[in-house]
Amino acid sequence: MAGRSRRAFIQQAAVWTQSAGMGAALTACVPFRAGSAGESQPAASPVTATVLAFNNPIFLQPKDEFLAALAEVDPGLRPDIIVFPGLINEFREKVLTIYAGGDLPDAQWIHPTITTLMASQKLVLPLDDFARRDRATSLSDFYQGVLDFFRWRGTAYALPWSNNGHAYVFNRTLCESLGVTPPDRLEKDGKWSWDNFVSTLRGLTRGTAGSADRTIGFLPAGYDLDYAVAWVWSNGGEVFSKDLKNCLLNAPAATEAIQGWADLYLKHQVVNYGPHTSDFPNGFYSGRVGLWLRGKGSSPEVTQRAQFGLGVVPLSKGKAGRISSSGPLAFGVLRGGPHGAEAGWRWVRFMAGPQAAAILMKRRTVLPVRPRFAQLPVYDQSMEPWEDKAAWSEASATARALQQPVSYQDIARLWRETFQNILDRKGPVKSLLDDLVRQVNAILAQEKA
Repeated sequence: MAGRSRRAFIQQAAVWTQSAGMGAALTACVPFRAGSAGESQPAASPVTATVLAFNNPIFLQPKDEFLAALAEVDPGLRPDIIVFPGLINEFREKVLTIYAGGDLPDAQWIHPTITTLMASQKLVLPLDDFARRDRATSLSDFYQGVLDFFRWRGTAYALPWSNNGHAYVFNRTLCESLGVTPPDRLEKDGKWSWDNFVSTLRGLTRGTAGSADRTIGFLPAGYDLDYAVAWVWSNGGEVFSKDLKNCLLNAPAATEAIQGWADLYLKHQVVNYGPHTSDFPNGFYSGRVGLWLRGKGSSPEVTQRAQFGLGVVPLSKGKAGRISSSGPLAFGVLRGGPHGAEAGWRWVRFMAGPQAAAILMKRRTVLPVRPRFAQLPVYDQSMEPWEDKAAWSEASATARALQQPVSYQDIARLWRETFQNILDRKGPVKSLLDDLVRQVNAILAQEKA
């Protein structure tokens, strides 16, 4: 194989390299087998697929179960798994160097933040034709908002296998003790709007700084643009124009949404950040924080650590309805892999299929990537006692992906700086957004050039 020095570079960066072993037997929760009604039989010829994964327990912990399931549905495929030891940011910075010699794996873990990079550099193959030839892997079968995280210019370059979803976990005990209507009741009554979200947070915020009984409404996951987009979209705003040539964050609907978000921090003082965190050293687990923006992957830990009643509710609706952010993961087929594109596709289709989905849902840390997988019995079993399956299903159904320009990471950094300036009161929100848009448009103009 060409590029042996590059192969060595990858292997030196790996935690371990291992040819497939069979591991634990597939559990009885898997209801489908390849070749059953509605599914196409994988190619029978034996082949190795070199797979680059990341050092993340969501994949590594059930790895043996994946391999055992694969042996049943596609016994000819032998995965050779290489694990990149660093974080996704490190890989994003090194990928072009790593692959410059042309020595690529057959399939690779794709994070949403590298979809544009991998596709624009033609490192991954478009999957639309593969999916059209495969009755079991129709692109229309996926949650489209989840799949869109791995589309570039309208074409799919990876298939999701893990769907985290975003929803609000809330302290039901705190709501009851303070006489605040629980958010899931508002949702049931069709009243879980942005205005009632704000009112709920204000009702859950009591006491003064330093007091032992102080409570506060909301703990966000952060204010990265990946989270902020949900508020912008639900208010009818956009981040970029459809052609990705202009930033629209200073347009009226986006500005109004960002002003409303900033008001939660500065005007209403209902967000546990910066100046308030010393009063809540254990964050949500202090029992004195109302709502927390979380993904399904956090649920087992929340169950273990929270010493109070819990609930979960979808994101609130804005003027444009409910639009949710998410955090899915995928695998894609690399261009020029050592064993051919079909070997990579066989791995990708397996990880996006029902056997892998059942294994993951059994661990209670992911949501289905396809609506029909939500009909599997294991999905019901994946819910913690306090969780509402309908809330998580709504998170999947309303997910939307932010289509990212090539320079998105630079733009996301500018957004973080801008919102920090908003929190530091360095100027009116509109003025700071105008300045942000000028900088972002200058970056986008360089992309066009």
